[in-house]
Amino acid sequence: MLGLRLRIILARVRTRGLPGKVLRFSAREFLRCSTPRKLTNFALAKVQKWLRRDRLVSMPYRYFIDPLNVCNLRCPLCPTGRGELMRPQGKMNLEDFKRLVDQIAPYAYSVQLFNWGEPFLHPHIFDMIRYASQRRISVQLSSNLNYFSEEMAEQAVASGLARLLVPVDGATEETYQKYRRGGRLEIVIRNLRLLVEAKRRAGSSTPFITLLTLVNRYNEHELGQLRQMAADLGLDSFSTCPIFVNTRDREQVEEWLPEDERLSYYDYSAEQLENVWHCADLWESCTINWDGGVAPCCWLQDPSHDFDNAFTKPLREIWNSEAYISSRRVFSFGGPRKGPEQTICTRCRGRPEYLIC
Repeated sequence: MLGLRLRIILARVRTRGLPGKVLRFSAREFLRCSTPRKLTNFALAKVQKWLRRDRLVSMPYRYFIDPLNVCNLRCPLCPTGRGELMRPQGKMNLEDFKRLVDQIAPYAYSVQLFNWGEPFLHPHIFDMIRYASQRRISVQLSSNLNYFSEEMAEQAVASGLARLLVPVDGATEETYQKYRRGGRLEIVIRNLRLLVEAKRRAGSSTPFITLLTLVNRYNEHELGQLRQMAADLGLDSFSTCPIFVNTRDREQVEEWLPEDERLSYYDYSAEQLENVWHCADLWESCTINWDGGVAPCCWLQDPSHDFDNAFTKPLREIWNSEAYISSRRVFSFGGPRKGPEQTICTRCRGRPEYLIC
């Protein structure tokens, strides 16, 4: 009855512009994926985070699962693009993925099926999407969409993919290739049209397609054009994301950070640039790499920072391991408390910069 009432309310909501569409999509996905057990777990996770508990009854309700850490582009601020990944390259086995999904399905609202690679390069990506979606998990991908085809567009729609984020960091070919090196804007636009047409033919509202712009000094003046591009292509939303840099590297700061501070995470007035990110991952989400390595967040690409391995140990056991307990104590009320072991979270303190971590 509650779900029916919420659906009626959502149907009556009059939204203005694209942000309203995102809100309605997110709410509908939450309702679609909800079960009494998931709702209880979700509420427990929020309460335990607010109380800063270090031992948790709840399980994560958001997951990053990286199907592979291989990419077809060479983005200059990405360890994959620079060829500096510390984790060996590889791809997750489909059966290992299914076993992971079986563990998390009672709790998971969403799986971000990407991290350090281009997910559409995985030969079983649509099987993965379909398997998780059938377990009432909202599957979301981020793809540069340079490797795509009409057949893949049809599979993406049929697989149950809930949302697709497509990073487009320039309204012109020249600007786009400043960051998406090795990619071509014209190919991305062509593939977006294929996807929109595949949705139309299938009469499907999913995947919900978002054109995402990583705001930097080269493209900050093109945001209006990019927003219009999303509308002209018939996409569902346009969004921006501030770029992250190694603040100890002045060349990166000067080349990439936008001149307009409002478009950045960083406080430009600080003597040493600081971001304003605050961590919730230790209570709400879990990152699992292609090889099963469990990391406390999606920023970490060094396997030496893994807390354990989800292919060899149950996730629930890992979730309340000494590594997780110690990491949560970093954020205790009244300041950090010492845990049974030191972790990368002791150094990060909720303000990650993946080039340093």
